[in-house]
Amino acid sequence: MAFAVASIRQNVNNAGTCSPDQVQATPNGFHMTNCPLTVAVGAAYVPTTGEALGYLVENRIVGLPNWLTQERYNVDARIPDSDAEAWRDPKQRNEMLHAMMQTLLAERCKLLVHREMKDKPVYALVVAKNGPKLKEPQPDEVASIRAAHPEAVGIPGGSGIFVRGQTNGHIDIYGATTGTLALLLSGPAGRPVVDKTGLTGLYVMHLDMGQPGLPAADGPTDPGPSVFSALQEQLGLKLEPRKEQIENLVIDRIERPSAN
Repeated sequence: MAFAVASIRQNVNNAGTCSPDQVQATPNGFHMTNCPLTVAVGAAYVPTTGEALGYLVENRIVGLPNWLTQERYNVDARIPDSDAEAWRDPKQRNEMLHAMMQTLLAERCKLLVHREMKDKPVYALVVAKNGPKLKEPQPDEVASIRAAHPEAVGIPGGSGIFVRGQTNGHIDIYGATTGTLALLLSGPAGRPVVDKTGLTGLYVMHLDMGQPGLPAADGPTDPGPSVFSALQEQLGLKLEPRKEQIENLVIDRIERPSAN
């Protein structure tokens, strides 16, 4: 399974950050702007344990050459017209995207990978003492939020969306699992976060961790709540340090992309 047409070009400006709204499946393909190719690898491979966003967290990818994390690229790819109907189904689109991205990276970057399990320090996301503070989305809430926030990012598999605020550390999630929350927390927590809550529903979750260094309204610097305190106060969840077997993606070979 492969894209009909695909372009991979280095973004020589290399300005700004790689935000979620710059990486997305489109109605007829895939688009990525100004992001390291590790993001494309994360779009191609997901853990066999089903953690849809797992390899989008760079600390789950082993054997990264320096250029792979430092150089920025733009990717634009279009599916064959014959795949358009299947692509409209979110579940099929997710599976097709993985397969097509794997083919693209193998052809253009000579990518070879394998998976291995390693003991790693992690944080377990668990329910805090007084129970979770989560709610289920109201009918049509996900659709209305998506309409109001065109920058909203779909959760792989089509189960929900999340909106990242203008300041780092503010995340609104609509119609997604606590497993999705755990994966999004792996960055601010500084190590992989695994979902051990035992909760199985789809929830609306608002988390504001602030942004250290931003001035408060009255003048002094306001560091904002840490991810640890914010979780307990706002969502009734907490992070516990543990060691767990974590599936990693090991890069055996990768080259800079060949010319379009």
